[in-house]
Amino acid sequence: MKKTLFSLILVLVLSAVCFFPVFSADEEEAWKEKPVITEICELSKNKLLVAWDGNAAIYQVFVDGKKAATVNFNNTVVDVKNGSHQIAVVPVDYRSKEGDKNFSVNLDVSGLSGSSGVLSKIGIPGGILPDFKVGLDIDLSALGIDPKDMILGTPSDTARINYTARPITNAVPEITGAVNDFDGRVSLTFLDKYDADFYRIFIRDGKDVTYVDFDPSSEDAAPLAVKENSRVTITLDPQYLQENECMVPELDRKYQFSVKLQKYAVNFLDGKRAADLVLDSKESKAFEYIPHAAWKNAPEITFASRTADGQVTLRWEHDDNGLGCEYKITRIDTFLGVKKGSEPVGIASGKEFVIGDLMDGSYTFTVTPLYGKEEGFPSEPASAEVKNSWSAVPSLTCVPEGNTVTLKWTAPEGVEYYHITVSAGTGSLLKYIRLDYEKYEEFDVPAEPGPMTHTYTCPLSADPENGLDLKFEIYAVRRTASGSEQHSPTASQSIKLK
Repeated sequence: MKKTLFSLILVLVLSAVCFFPVFSADEEEAWKEKPVITEICELSKNKLLVAWDGNAAIYQVFVDGKKAATVNFNNTVVDVKNGSHQIAVVPVDYRSKEGDKNFSVNLDVSGLSGSSGVLSKIGIPGGILPDFKVGLDIDLSALGIDPKDMILGTPSDTARINYTARPITNAVPEITGAVNDFDGRVSLTFLDKYDADFYRIFIRDGKDVTYVDFDPSSEDAAPLAVKENSRVTITLDPQYLQENECMVPELDRKYQFSVKLQKYAVNFLDGKRAADLVLDSKESKAFEYIPHAAWKNAPEITFASRTADGQVTLRWEHDDNGLGCEYKITRIDTFLGVKKGSEPVGIASGKEFVIGDLMDGSYTFTVTPLYGKEEGFPSEPASAEVKNSWSAVPSLTCVPEGNTVTLKWTAPEGVEYYHITVSAGTGSLLKYIRLDYEKYEEFDVPAEPGPMTHTYTCPLSADPENGLDLKFEIYAVRRTASGSEQHSPTASQSIKLK
């Protein structure tokens, strides 16, 4: 009986020790100690994360003398505007009227992190790295605590900062292109003018969306995230995507891609990088792309220029991985920069093509890879100006003498012959109004490069009083490889035979 009673007493004593701990006066007063602000970082535009060390269960955070938050965590997010600010943290406790015991508020916020929907609802983007917990503002009055019963500990030293939103928080990147390689990998290209530390790529397939981060400083991601000046190329390697639980794009299926730039936040207290906070840019506009066999990638025209009279030479680059692609060259007709139509002009087995028999003007071409019966994607259009020496307006001079007229002009290389038309003036009022002419005779004169002369003898009789008005018109003619004719502009001159 004594043994049983002793055991019962021992159990009660142990229970009291376990469930009703006794604290020394120093321990009970530890919550009052002055907190030490350790970190003030920009979390997103006009939002700062404030963190501190301290022993209290509850804290109030003041910005510029006004209460900004009450939290039961050693950090919180406060709203600020650009400019100078003063921030202080005050420990808080509550002494109940019953038993004069300290009262602690315990809320479960352990699930909050950068990917939490709760954070996005309060305006915080996904810039917090995984497993980082954020203290949210709590309403003590909603918990039945009268603010008059609260007691304050020692405030922290006031932190004074100058805040200006960092440009990356307003940046809107843009994906400028996408290609496939022969390993079935999609490569995305975009601009980064903010020296971001990370890149987050979003991949959408219908309503499904996943994302994957690329840290160029990491061993795994460095070969896949290449930056040259401000141009960044991210290669979506299937193995890397699978390891990071991200969907892998399949060939011939439409996807939407977007990107965010991410940069480590900076602690305003010491100017050092915050290892666990990242600032986000805005998400880029969705870039639609259908992954495809790599040989279908658009060629890049590297040369497009007139190389002789009536001739334009095109050269391009394209990787077909040894498949032996052919290339279709297409002429694009435009008006004021707007496409009106197109016309195939030839097929090339190499990476150069010459287009001949072109008249003066501007010409635009594209190059499209061909493999079997399939076509790839056309290159960006390339334009070339053509100016032919043979197509200049003939420099015609007409010298009348009696009933003959000597025609003189200079013939450039490339002209086959000149076509000459002779018209006679008609009408009874020729002396009073502009002359009207009717075609009287036409003929061809074979061309020889250099000065040319042709003597024309008029079979018509001149009017003794008014003479005979004649008009001569001349243009150059050459034949194309297909046998069609090309004409230069027409020159004309009028004379009077007496």
